[in-house]
Amino acid sequence: MKIGSKIRFHRLKQKLTQENLSKGIISISYLSKLENNQVTPSDDIVHLLCERLGLNNPVNRPNHLNELLEKWNHALLWNKEDEARSTHEVIQRDLDQTDDLTTHFFYKILCFRVQLIRGNPTEAFSHMVHIQSNYKELNDKLKFYFHKYKGNYYYLRKEYEKAKGELKEAETYFVLGNVVNEEERADLFYLFSLVLTRLHMYRLAIYYGEKALSIFQGVYYQKRCAEVHLLLGICYRRIRNSEDAVKHYEWANFISQSIQYTSLHSKIEQNFGYLKSFMNKSDEAIQHFVKSIELKDSDEEGRLYSILSLVKEHYKLNQRSKVQFWLPKGLELCSKERYPDKFYQLSYYQFALNEFPNGFENFMKEYALAYFKKNGSLLLYAEYSKFLGQYYQRIRKYKLAAFHLNEANIIYEEMLPL
Repeated sequence: MKIGSKIRFHRLKQKLTQENLSKGIISISYLSKLENNQVTPSDDIVHLLCERLGLNNPVNRPNHLNELLEKWNHALLWNKEDEARSTHEVIQRDLDQTDDLTTHFFYKILCFRVQLIRGNPTEAFSHMVHIQSNYKELNDKLKFYFHKYKGNYYYLRKEYEKAKGELKEAETYFVLGNVVNEEERADLFYLFSLVLTRLHMYRLAIYYGEKALSIFQGVYYQKRCAEVHLLLGICYRRIRNSEDAVKHYEWANFISQSIQYTSLHSKIEQNFGYLKSFMNKSDEAIQHFVKSIELKDSDEEGRLYSILSLVKEHYKLNQRSKVQFWLPKGLELCSKERYPDKFYQLSYYQFALNEFPNGFENFMKEYALAYFKKNGSLLLYAEYSKFLGQYYQRIRKYKLAAFHLNEANIIYEEMLPL
């Protein structure tokens, strides 16, 4: 790392202005050129600047620290919380003993990752901005990590196109940076598959998911294998390949139960229910949804998914008493402000139970469909546009029926080839 970049890094770290650092040594303009690596300073100038920064006798131990950073990164990847915590403590103790910028930037990138794991978007964003301001100083390996975690950040923010772009950059820098950790590549492919699934690009998601699965199986990472099997099952269900969907759900179920991964087991039961419903096996679907609720315990949003699914399935079977049993349980858990997508869906069935009273059309157009469209929930927009179109058919408003059914068909036709 060039000396100018090091001096700039440590000046900013100590919150010194260029005037504070340069006073009595060199001019501000010369320091600016030095920090941008536009001039080559004398040894005397470097010594004086480093002395002012407290770097006159730095212990340069980047190799030792970089090994610790790799160990910390590995512990984070494998969810080894105790090892990650203890390794981080050692790194914090030794970090100020090196002026190697690569080491400091790697540390900041992993701090960015930690905030993502903890679900602290504000703190994560702060780290991301700091790293981005020093992007030109990153080597290709660090650019791989940075783009990967930026992709993760945008995925959590539901900005899936941005996430996709960042992960594509990460894939490029994995090769350029000569990253030898195949588990990191697998994690990248898994994250890519998640993002592509959100973008309804299911065939490409399957491609990346199967690549991730192959690597995770090779290192016997059972937890992640189960997660990938579930994701692949979802993708195969979405492209209407029930046979492969069942195969992956069964593998996910077997692994999750063998390692007591209860939260994933509940999601598998939920998705098995979706599949059985699609296959018109409603009794089996209902059993899976009920089992999912039993496993979810304190997961309020998870229970809502299952309750909504039960409402839909019982309504499809014209089991009104069952709908009346589950519907209020769902509405108790949500509102326009809290889980609004579930609230609007359950409210549709409340209207349906009451034979679509006055206010239904306004509710659908001004609230439910408007919300789904605004938030990019295309499949929900299509599903409930179809329901509104069918309602208009029943009351013989054929122009309105045609409009809403066409809205749904356009979205379904766009999604199907993906």
